[in-house]
Amino acid sequence: MGVFAWLRSLFSRSSPASETPPDDTLSASAAQPAPQADVPKQAVVIVHGMGEQRPMDTLRGFVHTVWETDPAVSQNGLPNPSSTWSKPDVRTGSLELRRITTRESTAGGGWPKRVRTDFYELYWADLTAGSTWAQFVTWVKYLLFRRVTRVPTDVHTAWLVLWALSLLIVGVAILQFLPESGWRTLLEREGLEEWRWLLDWRWLILGVAAAAGALLHKLATAYFGRVVRYTRADPDNIAARAAVRERGLKLLRALHEGDTYSRVILVSHSLGTILAHDLLSYFWAERSKARTILETGDEFAALCAIESAAASIEEGGTPDEMAAYRDAQAQMRRLLAARPVSDAEPDRRWLISDFVTFGSPLTHAEFLIASSEEDLEERKRAREFPSAPPYREAVDPAVFAAAAAAKMVPAGSNPQTTRLVAFPDLESPQRWTLHHAAPFAVVHWTNVYDPSFAVLFGDLISGPLAPSLGRAIVDIDLRALRGQSWRFSHTRYWHPGAKPEQLQAVRRAVNLLNL
Repeated sequence: MGVFAWLRSLFSRSSPASETPPDDTLSASAAQPAPQADVPKQAVVIVHGMGEQRPMDTLRGFVHTVWETDPAVSQNGLPNPSSTWSKPDVRTGSLELRRITTRESTAGGGWPKRVRTDFYELYWADLTAGSTWAQFVTWVKYLLFRRVTRVPTDVHTAWLVLWALSLLIVGVAILQFLPESGWRTLLEREGLEEWRWLLDWRWLILGVAAAAGALLHKLATAYFGRVVRYTRADPDNIAARAAVRERGLKLLRALHEGDTYSRVILVSHSLGTILAHDLLSYFWAERSKARTILETGDEFAALCAIESAAASIEEGGTPDEMAAYRDAQAQMRRLLAARPVSDAEPDRRWLISDFVTFGSPLTHAEFLIASSEEDLEERKRAREFPSAPPYREAVDPAVFAAAAAAKMVPAGSNPQTTRLVAFPDLESPQRWTLHHAAPFAVVHWTNVYDPSFAVLFGDLISGPLAPSLGRAIVDIDLRALRGQSWRFSHTRYWHPGAKPEQLQAVRRAVNLLNL
């Protein structure tokens, strides 16, 4: 397969949803599901990756895998148990999008009375179109022109391939302007007279090169252009970035209104994982009342458990310590979700329980969105880039005294080494607030990736996140579960033809039953 044919096949689909089964495989009943009394509801929001997806494509394929073909959640003893219904919904902010709703699930996990699930797609491809070739070239230069020591080891090969392709394109472009006499002189000087037959095919070769260049231009601006538009904070991109984020925040706010939902799961793929991480960060920061805890009752006890477990993870991170931290996260999130709905204080509740990333380029964060590993660490320390567990800050004497008095820190703790995620309001005693970069104090982060081999096999874009973004992230390695993928798998995480071990890992990560 030629390079450009390979590129076309590689990026002709940009998310696992592009490989959805035909619509007739989505079970749907002509009748609407009968209302179920006392059955809670949860919402799943999926954020697609780069590319030119059609609205709902990503969502349909995802629902097929995690609900319709998973008897562990959908076999409820009802007629047509895995049926789904597609309904209009104003929460999405687009008439092109619909909500897919399910029957009630099997009973189990966190849902002894079963649960019904509404699936939403955060569609944003329309807001990032229009990238120019010049913007793409600027981004490629940003990736290429850096010291090799600042290129992560796991992308060295891809970085060299990018250099080779760039040089090849420049070389072909130069040859297009070389006259026939120049070609003849070049062949004679290099002792390649036997290749003179190329002169007879010169214009055909140049034509093919021009066509390949046009194809590359289209692929670059249509697919990678969206990467440029969102990841680079250049003046030309600011409006698009703001529009994408505001659409996502509007959906999250709508899902938190009233008492419709008891839980929200945020799922993302590829470039969408960067967007979803930003949305989670901004949404947590704006809901200051949801992250404010009074120094009484179960919520404060849960906060103390989070502080203790976060410290343990940073110091060691054994499996038992990891389990303790995730239990503390879940307990706090359930308490925040159980707060009474109040029109006077609509932002007191927090419903997002899980953040699930598939094929995330955040594994290369120091390469894509920061200038170096040191720069990434500085962004985390500045609370610009939330990690899991959250960055714990040093405390001043007044804060340490308040923490000691509230028994938040162990007796005898050293004020010089004590670090916390939450801080007291010194003007309002017994009120503590988790800082604005601490969504992962209450949100579980699960990352699914597929290690690559020889660039072309597996998913080079993906990788583990815990080493750079926090030990509390649970990384699921698909190669360890089902062996090396012998195709480019970035667009196939929930493809119905994937191996059972992979599909089960996807379902386990999404965790509809809240286990």
